[in-house]
Amino acid sequence: MKIKEIVEEVKFYIMNHKYEKAEELIKKALEEHPNNEELLYNLAVLYELMHQDPKAEEIYRRILEIYPEGKRHKDVEERLKRFEES
Repeated sequence: MKIKEIVEEVKFYIMNHKYEKAEELIKKALEEHPNNEELLYNLAVLYELMHQDPKAEEIYRRILEIYPEGKRHKDVEERLKRFEES
């Protein structure tokens, strides 16, 4: 399955509040693509939705480390600021 298809399926699970299923799918995809920015980002967002902020923050920091100028750079920095403010 392609990354784009996985992300779409993950979004479907998230929209239907099937967070565990979404997490399972992302983690499985990350086994094959451990540093994929899109997968990591969706995992971090998922952890936020699951109220697992330390895990989300860890993933966001990892994204910035791997992709300092990535397409999600600005959004990730903003999300990290929210953690620092709370």
